[in-house]
Amino acid sequence: MNHPTKRRPSLAGLLGTTLLALSCATLSFAQTTAPAPAAPASKAPKKAAAQSVEAQLKQDLEARVGAKIDSVTPMPMAQLYEIRIGEDIFYTDPTGNYLIIGNIIDSRTRENLTRARVDAIKEASLPQWKFAELPLDTAVKIVRGTGKREVAIFEDPNCGYCKKLEKSILDIGDVTIYVFLYPVLGPDSLTKSKQIWCAPNRAKAWTDWMQNATALSGEGTCPTPLDKTLALGKKLKVDGTPTLFFSNNKRVEGAIGAAELQKLLLAS
Repeated sequence: MNHPTKRRPSLAGLLGTTLLALSCATLSFAQTTAPAPAAPASKAPKKAAAQSVEAQLKQDLEARVGAKIDSVTPMPMAQLYEIRIGEDIFYTDPTGNYLIIGNIIDSRTRENLTRARVDAIKEASLPQWKFAELPLDTAVKIVRGTGKREVAIFEDPNCGYCKKLEKSILDIGDVTIYVFLYPVLGPDSLTKSKQIWCAPNRAKAWTDWMQNATALSGEGTCPTPLDKTLALGKKLKVDGTPTLFFSNNKRVEGAIGAAELQKLLLAS
């Protein structure tokens, strides 16, 4: 997970107390109208003959929740439709009377279909970039083994999820890691980033702090590229840490385990 960032209001927020969000592994149901028996399938939804179910759902739900719906898409499951508002995904029945918040999992493949869809939507909205064009000389360079595989990571020295990722990296060999110091969690993050960059051995200072909580020293008064890194992160829409960029131009957000990291590196 990443650190909290500003996002557009979610559908759950727009509906206030009429929606109840449960854990990511469950589905929750809420009425978007006053409680009433569900309309028989033969009567719902009311629509002009020329309108599709999707068009009618879009029209009805926009009026009910007060938000622009970007798309309504039939799901592989019968009588279920995906509702997209920005990067938020919800589900509804053909009547639009009920909204479902949660993740849909394919029990055969164990794939999180909701997560895959959200990732695809977000990836399509991100700016184009190439690993070869990243200013790697402004990052802390850490080489393990042959260093033949490469990954660049935007990290904040006070980010708990970054520290979790660093634990996973311990099990990875033959990799070159470029750490872009991205102090977005407050003034102390900026101070620590300066101390790390100005340390005699940046890689050691970073690793000792993130993996062993070894206190940083020095005043951090040397010239640093932190302003450039912050501008780069803004350009690339790095909204949270850690965010990883692989040499095959794949982008991944959030702390991932050693097995997934190894798999992504092998594919890069």
